[in-house]
Amino acid sequence: MLEKFISINKVGLFESCSYLPGCDFGEVTLIYGDNGVGKSTLAAIIDALREGNVDEIIRRRSLPGNVAPSVAIRVNGGDYVFDGNNWDKQLPHDTLDVFYPGFVTRNVHSATGIDPEHSRKLCEFVIGRQAVDKVTRLASADAESRTVLSDLKTTDKQLQLLIKGSDTLEVFLGLSSDPKIDENMEKVRTELKQAQNKDSIIARAVPESVSVPTIDKNKIINVLEKSIDSMDISVTEVVKKHINQHLDDDGENWLEYGIKHVKKNNKCPFCSQDITRSDIVAAIRSYFSAEYRSYTKVLMAEIKTLHDQLGATTYSSISTALSVQVAVASQWAGEISIDKSAVATDLSAAEKKWQAAAGKLETLLATKQTKPLDKMDATLAGEVMTDYEDAQRSIDKVNKVLMTISKKAEEKKSSLSKASTIEIEQRLKRLENQKTRFEPLTKNLIDKRNGLIDKRARLETEKVGLKKEIDESAIKVIGKYQTGINYYLEHFGCDIRIESIEPKFPSGRASVQYVLKAHGHEIELGISIANPCFETVLSDGDKYTLALSFFLARLKDISSLAGRVIVLDDPVNSFGAHRRTLVEGIIRDLNTRGAQIIILTHDERLAALIWRDGKLNKKIVSLQVERTRTGSHLRPWDVERATQSEYVRQYLAIDGYLEHGGDHMQVAPLIRPYLEHRIRHLFPGTLFETRDSLGDIIAKIRKSTSGSRLEVLKTRIPDLESINESSLPSHHASDNVPGMTPPTPEAVRLFAEKAFKF
Repeated sequence: MLEKFISINKVGLFESCSYLPGCDFGEVTLIYGDNGVGKSTLAAIIDALREGNVDEIIRRRSLPGNVAPSVAIRVNGGDYVFDGNNWDKQLPHDTLDVFYPGFVTRNVHSATGIDPEHSRKLCEFVIGRQAVDKVTRLASADAESRTVLSDLKTTDKQLQLLIKGSDTLEVFLGLSSDPKIDENMEKVRTELKQAQNKDSIIARAVPESVSVPTIDKNKIINVLEKSIDSMDISVTEVVKKHINQHLDDDGENWLEYGIKHVKKNNKCPFCSQDITRSDIVAAIRSYFSAEYRSYTKVLMAEIKTLHDQLGATTYSSISTALSVQVAVASQWAGEISIDKSAVATDLSAAEKKWQAAAGKLETLLATKQTKPLDKMDATLAGEVMTDYEDAQRSIDKVNKVLMTISKKAEEKKSSLSKASTIEIEQRLKRLENQKTRFEPLTKNLIDKRNGLIDKRARLETEKVGLKKEIDESAIKVIGKYQTGINYYLEHFGCDIRIESIEPKFPSGRASVQYVLKAHGHEIELGISIANPCFETVLSDGDKYTLALSFFLARLKDISSLAGRVIVLDDPVNSFGAHRRTLVEGIIRDLNTRGAQIIILTHDERLAALIWRDGKLNKKIVSLQVERTRTGSHLRPWDVERATQSEYVRQYLAIDGYLEHGGDHMQVAPLIRPYLEHRIRHLFPGTLFETRDSLGDIIAKIRKSTSGSRLEVLKTRIPDLESINESSLPSHHASDNVPGMTPPTPEAVRLFAEKAFKF
């Protein structure tokens, strides 16, 4: 049980708040305070204790912020102290549940939407601290495993640098020790020297053919002939006619851009004229429909593909590749005859034809872009294809030369390989690797590698086990949680529902995904410019109801809440009267199940409702957060008096004066308004209006006819007039006003007694 705040120093408005007698918390504790006095600060402090959170208090330190905050709270007989740096100890799991603005913004939503961080925090809130600890360990094990993997890769790279030739790391690690390794290496070196003179030719590179993008005539034709057959012909004709009469070749693009900027009030963005009844505007809107936008999007993508595959810049990479392979082929000029002039001619012809084709294609595609709905003549692609095909033939000639040289070069190398230096070098490198494998540096790296492999295996096994435990727990809890959320949403009469809720654990972190429906329709959780979304569809009351439902759902199916403290900060914020009553019932239910309940509110109606609950009122302790010159303080609160009507407060004040005396100047201004309330109470209905003063009431009594309800009051007119006249000095500044003197104690007592006779 949370017993009391021992002290709060330099936290928000609580500059120096110490425990006052009568401020012990009860089984149900009602804390009242106006907005801006520090109620949410109290909730945040309790939540910080729940989590062992340091930042939540430090960032709330009192201005100017140069003094460290401190807090002391007593829970279940033990004191929990925040010394400005940390809490001295951690509360047991499931001791505190705190609903306050920080819970909402951290776990449920911001003012504008629900983002991935809310989903992660919500999952951690739902599955509980023990599961969160497992998730935290899973994330830690995952991070540790990735660190080990990184170290393992680094070690492998260090080992790889020691390996010569083509041996893989696996082969290197499997090599055996040889006591005659130096002797065997010397024999192979001698063998290699005998074959060295053949190496230069055998090691020489051979040319390869260069691939060219496929030139598909049908793709070009398809783009040129592309259109929308379903587009209304009459609409199309009207728009095209308008473009031809008033615009240029870029007219269609201009109209498409302009129609997006026509305001919802149907005013022309240029001249502000009303275009509601404009036929041409209606035709343009139809012309640039969603179908048109989808069509142009696909068309532009196809045009871009043709640009990328067959554009002028594409040939640059082809030309570079050809030049590289021609240079490789030139290395064999001493052994194989090459007609360099013919190759140069073919390369020049290929570039000329390709660039010509690309230029023509660019012109066709640019025309299509300006008039995307016009079907262009397919024969226009013929001249383009002729140039591309000519370029292809020239490139093929060069490739044919390259492959001829490649074939002859391979034959030449084969003829020189009777004594293969490559095979000898490989054997020598294998022996060198065999020696290196058992040197001290290598052995140390291998031992380190084996240790990392073992550690990573243990971590991966631990991760699999943790993931299984978390999944089994989360699936069981999350399903019930969805049911609980929807139960409370329906209970509050809120037309919002949660569907398809499921836990996720990306990168070892807990998260929860769900679908949010309002009025039967799925809405986007984040901010959307184009579609209805969380920010625009849900009212403030709906958003608050959603957050409260998320909070309560976790507690719904827990039969016993004994030993648990539940804090509700402004639980009826933005709520209507009917939801206020429902919240009061939920508070009663939580208390019935054994929880200690702490309600912080600025709503006097909720305070009065809870205070007068027959099943709760004997358990309630009422406190108040009061703002003073020295900061906010927690004090006892008289709910009964604070929630009385104005009429009752006036009666009690006058009665107290008559019985016990006191300051007559404080009572004098209350006599006339009390009497006005009293007469309205005795004569309900339409006889007197709320705004009628005592003078108005007297006038209506004086004018009442014989037999009317007010006739009985005519005999009381003298008393009423005397009270009305005597009240003037207490309602007006009497200094320096001739004939108006302050009321005496005797006069106040006299007229108070007269008022009470009614």
